[in-house]
Amino acid sequence: MSIYTTHDVMADSYASLFFQLLSGKYVPNKIWRSRRFRLKFALRTLIAPVTTLRYLQQLSALPRITQLMHVQGLLPAKLHRPYLRAGMSVAQRAQAILDHYALMGSLENSQLRQILQSGEETVLARFEGKNNEAFNITCRSGYFDREGEVTVVLRYENEALASLSFTIMNDEKQRTLLIGGLQGPRKHISNDVIRDATKAAHGLFPKRLLMEVVFILAQQCGVKKIAAVGDETHVFRSLRYRHSKGDKFFASYSEFWLTLNGQARADGMFALPLMLPRKALEDIASKKRAEYRRRYTLLDTLAEQVNTATGQHAVDQAAA
Repeated sequence: MSIYTTHDVMADSYASLFFQLLSGKYVPNKIWRSRRFRLKFALRTLIAPVTTLRYLQQLSALPRITQLMHVQGLLPAKLHRPYLRAGMSVAQRAQAILDHYALMGSLENSQLRQILQSGEETVLARFEGKNNEAFNITCRSGYFDREGEVTVVLRYENEALASLSFTIMNDEKQRTLLIGGLQGPRKHISNDVIRDATKAAHGLFPKRLLMEVVFILAQQCGVKKIAAVGDETHVFRSLRYRHSKGDKFFASYSEFWLTLNGQARADGMFALPLMLPRKALEDIASKKRAEYRRRYTLLDTLAEQVNTATGQHAVDQAAA
Protein backbone atom coordinates (compact mmCIF):
# COMPACT_ATOMS: atom_id res chain seq x y z
CA MET A 1 0.00 0.00 0.00
CA SER A 2 1.40 3.39 -0.97
CA ILE A 3 0.35 6.70 0.52
CA TYR A 4 0.89 8.20 -2.92
CA THR A 5 -1.94 7.06 -5.16
CA THR A 6 -3.35 8.18 -8.47
CA HIS A 7 -7.02 8.12 -7.54
CA ASP A 8 -8.80 11.13 -6.06
CA VAL A 9 -8.72 11.63 -2.32
CA MET A 10 -12.01 10.65 -0.70
CA ALA A 11 -12.81 13.78 1.27
CA ASP A 12 -15.65 12.23 3.24
CA SER A 13 -13.26 9.72 4.88
CA TYR A 14 -10.08 11.55 5.83
CA ALA A 15 -11.73 14.97 6.29
CA SER A 16 -14.22 13.55 8.76
CA LEU A 17 -11.46 11.91 10.82
CA PHE A 18 -9.25 15.02 10.66
CA PHE A 19 -11.91 17.50 11.78
CA GLN A 20 -13.38 15.25 14.47
CA LEU A 21 -9.90 14.82 15.96
CA LEU A 22 -9.14 18.53 15.66
CA SER A 23 -12.42 19.57 17.29
CA GLY A 24 -12.10 17.08 20.14
CA LYS A 25 -15.31 15.29 19.16
CA TYR A 26 -13.41 12.06 18.55
CA VAL A 27 -11.06 11.08 21.38
CA PRO A 28 -9.38 7.70 20.68
CA ASN A 29 -6.75 8.45 23.33
CA LYS A 30 -6.90 10.76 26.34
CA ILE A 31 -4.14 12.96 24.92
CA TRP A 32 -6.60 14.14 22.25
CA ARG A 33 -8.51 15.94 25.01
CA SER A 34 -5.60 18.37 25.20
CA ARG A 35 -6.17 21.49 23.08
CA ARG A 36 -2.40 22.00 23.01
CA PHE A 37 -1.89 18.55 21.50
CA ARG A 38 -4.63 19.11 18.92
CA LEU A 39 -3.06 22.46 17.99
CA LYS A 40 0.32 20.76 17.51
CA PHE A 41 -1.38 18.16 15.33
CA ALA A 42 -2.89 20.91 13.17
CA LEU A 43 0.39 22.80 12.84
CA ARG A 44 2.35 19.66 11.97
CA THR A 45 -0.28 18.81 9.39
CA LEU A 46 0.36 22.20 7.78
CA ILE A 47 4.06 21.32 7.51
CA ALA A 48 3.31 18.10 5.58
CA PRO A 49 -0.30 18.52 4.41
CA VAL A 50 -0.35 16.21 1.39
CA THR A 51 1.37 13.32 3.15
CA THR A 52 -0.75 13.72 6.29
CA LEU A 53 -4.09 13.89 4.51
CA ARG A 54 -3.31 10.95 2.24
CA TYR A 55 -2.13 9.02 5.28
CA LEU A 56 -5.40 9.79 7.10
CA GLN A 57 -7.37 8.76 4.03
CA GLN A 58 -5.71 5.35 3.84
CA LEU A 59 -5.80 4.97 7.62
CA SER A 60 -9.57 5.52 7.52
CA ALA A 61 -9.92 2.80 4.89
CA LEU A 62 -8.15 0.12 6.94
CA PRO A 63 -10.26 -2.83 8.09
CA ARG A 64 -11.18 -2.66 11.78
CA ILE A 65 -9.95 0.94 12.02
CA THR A 66 -12.24 1.60 15.00
CA GLN A 67 -10.67 -1.24 16.99
CA LEU A 68 -7.17 -0.18 15.90
CA MET A 69 -7.76 3.37 17.08
CA HIS A 70 -8.95 2.04 20.43
CA VAL A 71 -5.61 0.26 20.86
CA GLN A 72 -3.38 2.79 19.09
CA GLY A 73 -5.08 6.12 19.75
CA LEU A 74 -2.08 8.10 18.51
CA LEU A 75 -2.10 6.52 15.04
CA PRO A 76 -3.35 9.69 13.26
CA ALA A 77 -0.46 11.74 14.69
CA LYS A 78 2.21 9.07 14.66
CA LEU A 79 3.77 10.13 11.37
CA HIS A 80 4.54 13.58 12.83
CA ARG A 81 7.13 12.42 15.35
CA PRO A 82 10.27 10.25 15.20
CA TYR A 83 9.29 6.62 14.77
CA LEU A 84 10.96 3.25 14.36
CA ARG A 85 14.44 4.52 13.50
CA ALA A 86 16.27 7.84 13.38
CA GLY A 87 16.26 9.69 10.07
CA MET A 88 12.92 8.56 8.64
CA SER A 89 10.97 11.25 6.79
CA VAL A 90 7.30 11.95 7.47
CA ALA A 91 6.38 10.05 4.30
CA GLN A 92 8.54 7.07 5.27
CA ARG A 93 6.95 6.89 8.72
CA ALA A 94 3.48 7.03 7.22
CA GLN A 95 4.37 4.33 4.73
CA ALA A 96 5.81 2.01 7.39
CA ILE A 97 2.66 2.27 9.52
CA LEU A 98 0.33 1.72 6.58
CA ASP A 99 2.43 -1.21 5.36
CA HIS A 100 2.20 -2.85 8.77
CA TYR A 101 -1.57 -2.65 9.08
CA ALA A 102 -2.14 -3.59 5.45
CA LEU A 103 -0.13 -6.74 6.12
CA MET A 104 -2.06 -7.44 9.31
CA GLY A 105 -5.29 -7.23 7.33
CA SER A 106 -3.97 -9.67 4.73
CA LEU A 107 -2.90 -12.41 7.17
CA GLU A 108 -4.92 -15.56 6.60
CA ASN A 109 -4.32 -16.73 10.16
CA SER A 110 -7.03 -14.79 12.02
CA GLN A 111 -5.74 -15.87 15.43
CA LEU A 112 -2.27 -14.50 14.67
CA ARG A 113 -3.81 -11.30 13.31
CA GLN A 114 -5.81 -10.80 16.50
CA ILE A 115 -2.78 -11.35 18.75
CA LEU A 116 -0.56 -8.91 16.84
CA GLN A 117 -3.21 -6.15 16.95
CA SER A 118 -4.57 -6.64 20.45
CA GLY A 119 -4.02 -4.05 23.16
CA GLU A 120 -4.20 -6.82 25.75
CA GLU A 121 -1.24 -9.07 26.44
CA THR A 122 -1.48 -12.56 25.00
CA VAL A 123 0.72 -15.30 26.46
CA LEU A 124 2.70 -16.90 23.64
CA ALA A 125 4.70 -19.27 25.82
CA ARG A 126 4.95 -20.32 29.44
CA PHE A 127 7.71 -22.66 30.60
CA GLU A 128 9.92 -23.58 33.56
CA GLY A 129 13.66 -23.24 34.02
CA LYS A 130 16.02 -25.96 35.19
CA ASN A 131 14.91 -25.51 38.84
CA ASN A 132 11.23 -24.81 38.11
CA GLU A 133 11.71 -21.05 37.70
CA ALA A 134 8.72 -19.44 35.95
CA PHE A 135 9.16 -17.86 32.50
CA ASN A 136 6.53 -16.41 30.22
CA ILE A 137 6.58 -14.49 26.95
CA THR A 138 3.70 -12.22 25.97
CA CYS A 139 2.74 -10.13 22.95
CA ARG A 140 0.67 -6.97 22.55
CA SER A 141 0.25 -3.90 20.36
CA GLY A 142 0.73 -0.26 21.33
CA TYR A 143 3.29 -0.66 24.13
CA PHE A 144 6.52 1.09 23.06
CA ASP A 145 4.79 2.85 20.19
CA ARG A 146 7.81 4.89 19.04
CA GLU A 147 9.78 1.67 18.51
CA GLY A 148 7.20 -0.39 16.64
CA GLU A 149 3.60 -1.56 16.43
CA VAL A 150 4.09 -4.91 18.23
CA THR A 151 5.97 -5.66 21.45
CA VAL A 152 6.97 -9.03 22.90
CA VAL A 153 8.00 -9.20 26.57
CA LEU A 154 9.87 -11.90 28.52
CA ARG A 155 9.20 -12.23 32.25
CA TYR A 156 11.17 -14.31 34.72
CA GLU A 157 9.58 -14.93 38.12
CA ASN A 158 7.06 -12.16 37.26
CA GLU A 159 9.78 -9.58 36.50
CA ALA A 160 10.04 -8.16 32.97
CA LEU A 161 13.65 -8.74 31.90
CA ALA A 162 13.49 -7.95 28.19
CA SER A 163 11.13 -6.51 25.59
CA LEU A 164 11.41 -6.15 21.84
CA SER A 165 9.31 -3.96 19.52
CA PHE A 166 8.92 -4.24 15.76
CA THR A 167 6.95 -3.19 12.72
CA ILE A 168 6.51 -5.20 9.53
CA MET A 169 6.92 -3.08 6.40
CA ASN A 170 8.05 -3.20 2.80
CA ASP A 171 11.73 -2.42 2.26
CA GLU A 172 13.02 -2.55 -1.31
CA LYS A 173 9.80 -4.38 -2.23
CA GLN A 174 10.45 -7.13 0.32
CA ARG A 175 8.39 -7.80 3.42
CA THR A 176 10.69 -6.79 6.26
CA LEU A 177 10.40 -7.08 10.03
CA LEU A 178 12.16 -4.01 11.41
CA ILE A 179 13.13 -4.09 15.08
CA GLY A 180 12.99 -0.57 16.49
CA GLY A 181 13.63 -1.34 20.15
CA LEU A 182 15.17 -3.94 22.45
CA GLN A 183 14.75 -3.01 26.10
CA GLY A 184 16.38 -4.62 29.11
CA PRO A 185 15.10 -4.72 32.71
CA ARG A 186 14.29 -1.67 34.80
CA LYS A 187 16.98 -0.09 36.94
CA HIS A 188 15.89 -1.76 40.17
CA ILE A 189 16.56 -5.24 38.73
CA SER A 190 20.17 -6.25 39.28
CA ASN A 191 22.48 -8.06 36.90
CA ASP A 192 22.28 -11.01 39.28
CA VAL A 193 18.68 -11.56 38.20
CA ILE A 194 19.71 -11.63 34.53
CA ARG A 195 22.46 -14.10 35.37
CA ASP A 196 20.02 -16.32 37.29
CA ALA A 197 17.50 -16.23 34.45
CA THR A 198 20.19 -17.14 31.91
CA LYS A 199 21.34 -20.04 34.07
CA ALA A 200 17.74 -21.22 34.51
CA ALA A 201 17.32 -21.19 30.71
CA HIS A 202 20.38 -23.42 30.20
CA GLY A 203 22.61 -20.55 29.12
CA LEU A 204 20.14 -18.73 26.85
CA PHE A 205 19.97 -14.99 27.56
CA PRO A 206 16.48 -13.44 27.94
CA LYS A 207 16.98 -11.33 24.79
CA ARG A 208 18.06 -14.43 22.89
CA LEU A 209 14.84 -16.18 23.87
CA LEU A 210 12.83 -13.19 22.64
CA MET A 211 14.64 -13.32 19.32
CA GLU A 212 13.62 -16.94 18.92
CA VAL A 213 9.99 -15.83 19.23
CA VAL A 214 10.58 -13.06 16.69
CA PHE A 215 12.03 -15.57 14.21
CA ILE A 216 8.87 -17.68 14.58
CA LEU A 217 6.49 -14.72 14.18
CA ALA A 218 8.45 -13.48 11.17
CA GLN A 219 8.08 -16.86 9.48
CA GLN A 220 4.35 -16.95 10.21
CA CYS A 221 3.94 -13.46 8.68
CA GLY A 222 5.81 -14.34 5.51
CA VAL A 223 8.72 -12.02 6.27
CA LYS A 224 11.64 -12.13 3.82
CA LYS A 225 14.12 -9.93 5.72
CA ILE A 226 14.77 -8.93 9.33
CA ALA A 227 16.48 -5.60 10.05
CA ALA A 228 17.26 -3.84 13.33
CA VAL A 229 18.33 -0.42 14.54
CA GLY A 230 21.90 0.04 15.70
CA ASP A 231 23.28 2.22 18.46
CA GLU A 232 23.20 5.34 16.27
CA THR A 233 19.90 4.70 14.49
CA HIS A 234 17.59 4.08 17.46
CA VAL A 235 14.65 6.50 17.45
CA PHE A 236 16.00 8.26 20.57
CA ARG A 237 19.01 9.30 18.48
CA SER A 238 16.69 11.53 16.42
CA LEU A 239 17.40 15.26 16.74
CA ARG A 240 14.05 15.75 18.47
CA TYR A 241 14.98 13.36 21.30
CA ARG A 242 18.75 13.76 21.44
CA HIS A 243 18.66 15.93 24.58
CA SER A 244 15.39 14.84 26.20
CA LYS A 245 15.77 11.06 25.71
CA GLY A 246 19.48 10.55 25.18
CA ASP A 247 20.06 9.56 28.80
CA LYS A 248 17.43 6.80 28.48
CA PHE A 249 19.47 4.87 25.93
CA PHE A 250 21.54 2.26 27.75
CA ALA A 251 21.68 -0.93 25.69
CA SER A 252 24.36 -1.71 23.13
CA TYR A 253 22.15 -2.82 20.28
CA SER A 254 24.97 -3.21 17.78
CA GLU A 255 26.92 -5.53 20.06
CA PHE A 256 23.93 -7.81 20.57
CA TRP A 257 23.09 -8.03 16.86
CA LEU A 258 26.64 -9.15 16.14
CA THR A 259 26.16 -12.11 18.51
CA LEU A 260 23.25 -13.17 16.27
CA ASN A 261 25.39 -13.13 13.13
CA GLY A 262 23.98 -9.71 12.24
CA GLN A 263 25.64 -7.71 9.48
CA ALA A 264 26.18 -3.95 9.85
CA ARG A 265 24.73 -1.94 6.96
CA ALA A 266 26.07 1.33 5.57
CA ASP A 267 22.98 3.19 6.85
CA GLY A 268 23.65 2.25 10.49
CA MET A 269 21.08 -0.54 10.54
CA PHE A 270 21.74 -4.27 10.92
CA ALA A 271 20.65 -7.11 8.66
CA LEU A 272 19.74 -10.14 10.79
CA PRO A 273 19.28 -13.77 9.73
CA LEU A 274 15.77 -15.20 9.46
CA MET A 275 16.78 -17.90 11.93
CA LEU A 276 19.85 -19.10 13.81
CA PRO A 277 21.28 -22.50 12.88
CA ARG A 278 21.96 -24.94 15.68
CA LYS A 279 25.31 -26.55 16.23
CA ALA A 280 25.27 -30.28 15.62
CA LEU A 281 25.65 -32.12 18.93
CA GLU A 282 28.56 -34.14 17.56
CA ASP A 283 30.43 -30.86 16.93
CA ILE A 284 30.09 -29.83 20.58
CA ALA A 285 32.59 -30.82 23.25
CA SER A 286 31.29 -33.88 25.10
CA LYS A 287 31.22 -32.12 28.48
CA LYS A 288 28.84 -29.48 27.06
CA ARG A 289 26.52 -31.72 25.07
CA ALA A 290 24.04 -32.33 27.87
CA GLU A 291 23.62 -28.58 28.39
CA TYR A 292 23.13 -27.98 24.68
CA ARG A 293 20.64 -30.82 24.47
CA ARG A 294 18.59 -29.22 27.26
CA ARG A 295 18.90 -25.85 25.51
CA TYR A 296 17.57 -27.29 22.25
CA THR A 297 14.71 -28.99 24.09
CA LEU A 298 13.77 -25.63 25.61
CA LEU A 299 13.83 -23.95 22.18
CA ASP A 300 11.67 -26.74 20.74
CA THR A 301 9.18 -26.31 23.60
CA LEU A 302 9.15 -22.56 23.02
CA ALA A 303 8.44 -22.98 19.30
CA GLU A 304 5.70 -25.53 20.00
CA GLN A 305 3.95 -23.20 22.43
CA VAL A 306 4.18 -20.14 20.18
CA ASN A 307 2.79 -22.09 17.22
CA THR A 308 -0.08 -23.33 19.39
CA ALA A 309 -0.84 -19.87 20.82
CA THR A 310 -0.97 -18.27 17.38
CA GLY A 311 -3.05 -21.04 15.86
CA GLN A 312 -0.31 -21.93 13.41
CA HIS A 313 -0.68 -25.66 14.04
CA ALA A 314 -4.33 -25.46 12.98
CA VAL A 315 -3.36 -23.51 9.84
CA ASP A 316 -0.69 -26.08 8.95
CA GLN A 317 -3.09 -28.98 9.49
CA ALA A 318 -5.76 -27.33 7.33
CA ALA A 319 -3.23 -26.82 4.55
CA ALA A 320 -1.96 -30.41 4.72
